[in-house]
Amino acid sequence: MIKLLLLGFLFFLFSCNDSKNEKQPSQAIKETIQIAPKKVVENAKTYNSSLRPKQALQLKAIYTDTVTFADFMDGGDYPLLFFYTKNDRLSFIYQTDENITFNRGDQLLINWKIDSTWIAGEGETLEFHEWITSAKKIKDGNVTAFRKKYTKPIKYWYSKEETYSDTFKDYLYRFVEYYLANTKNELVLLNLKANENLVYSIEDGKKNGRSYTILGLSTEMEDHSSIIVWLYLDNETRKFYEYDLGNDKLIEFK
Repeated sequence: MIKLLLLGFLFFLFSCNDSKNEKQPSQAIKETIQIAPKKVVENAKTYNSSLRPKQALQLKAIYTDTVTFADFMDGGDYPLLFFYTKNDRLSFIYQTDENITFNRGDQLLINWKIDSTWIAGEGETLEFHEWITSAKKIKDGNVTAFRKKYTKPIKYWYSKEETYSDTFKDYLYRFVEYYLANTKNELVLLNLKANENLVYSIEDGKKNGRSYTILGLSTEMEDHSSIIVWLYLDNETRKFYEYDLGNDKLIEFK
């Protein structure tokens, strides 16, 4: 368990960092990568999973559950699919012939099993983890619905002095889509209803002694831009916030 957590941690570190603006993965994110079982028991008759915590599971038996898609990470020894249940954010190994075409919030029907893994560099150490054998979308989430209504690309810009990796920029773009698909901010909703061209800036900054990546969402105009809302990504916890200008405080956006 610890070894695979470390693998996920290292993958997130190198995929989201760039050479100048290192975005350190947070303890909170590492804790969400809950790939069970927690103990490596080679001769165990039953196993456990955070998805079914009260159930004794059989090795290689197929189980079916409904989950909500969050994200996907590739590039390590084992690709990981992140999803939400009612109370948790979990990740399972996802290694099938199916392409990832899901958007955050889509409801999925997954078939999964507990099977063996061999982590590179660990010799002959055997571990057992959850594997998704198939995943099918059964209901569109808000992001998918948003993309169907708002078909314009959302533009972004940042200072030439800054350098961000493509992976990190894609991560921010997906969040902006998620924000627009779920926000209740009246000014943002008015601009969406008017089908305005939206753009956001990316910059680094600090607030109350903490480091953030700050996004300034605005409408695109010929000679100037008018900020609609400021969004903050905490570079330590990876939590996103909407800035409440009137009260000068950050409100977490989930």
